[in-house]
Amino acid sequence: MKKQTLLFVAIALLFTSNLFAQEAKKDTSYWKKSSQFGANFSNSGFSNWSAGGQNTVGLNVFFNTKGEYAKEKTTWVNDLQLQYGIVSIGNTGVKKSIDRLFFDTKVGHKLSATWALVGGANFQTQFTAGYKYGATSDKDVKISNLFAPAFITEYVGLEWKPKPFFNIVFAPGALRQTIVSDDDVRSKDANGMLQSAYGVAPGKTVQSDIGIMQIVANFDKDVAKNVNLKLRYQMYVNANRIEHIDNRLDAKLAAKINKYLSATADVIVLYYDNQSTQIQTAHNLGLGLLYTF
Repeated sequence: MKKQTLLFVAIALLFTSNLFAQEAKKDTSYWKKSSQFGANFSNSGFSNWSAGGQNTVGLNVFFNTKGEYAKEKTTWVNDLQLQYGIVSIGNTGVKKSIDRLFFDTKVGHKLSATWALVGGANFQTQFTAGYKYGATSDKDVKISNLFAPAFITEYVGLEWKPKPFFNIVFAPGALRQTIVSDDDVRSKDANGMLQSAYGVAPGKTVQSDIGIMQIVANFDKDVAKNVNLKLRYQMYVNANRIEHIDNRLDAKLAAKINKYLSATADVIVLYYDNQSTQIQTAHNLGLGLLYTF
């Protein structure tokens, strides 16, 4: 699959998110929308982070928007999250500290007050190349890039939503495509042959997998006055690798100081053994501007 095709997929997903905004103009009574834009001075720390990064102080900007549609028994939720951070240390130039592009769409049909039949898809990648700095002598080694990797997951399952701020989706049927469109992120063996990257074999761009179970849990609530906590946990069990379970936790705590100022803390913890045999963690602490609309 060519990079242009992959980019088209991303644009199509983003275009889908725009559809709910157009529909909302026709009948806004069924829609609940919220958006956030922030720019923070941040302190970043990483441990065994495959996508690249470095502990330092820098600038982090983010944009989140969410639209929730509910009419009778039909629901539709769209969630777009963009985040990018840069750092500068002495004369080493500008480097990336955090990089995330995430989009999720989910359609549901209510079966009861707390249960629903749902189907959806989510897409994850990053904006720019990531490097392992000084990996070989003084040379920086590219280990990630736009669509290298990217993950697209489609699923059908049941959603349990006992509270407005908490839900779990159980998806016994899930498909996932792992994309590596840049061979420069692949390492080479002693003979100069390209190796697998993010579970995608040399000579391939896409690795398709069937999941026998995917569980996604979401928590989004104001835990104190002007303090919001968002949690998202995802577990994926690959039918071909049942003994290897992928786990990812994303957490964001935002404390609003006044109308435009806030303090934020982001934490990501993941374990994908086709990326690293160690638990990967990343955190980002920031104090800066926040605009909600």
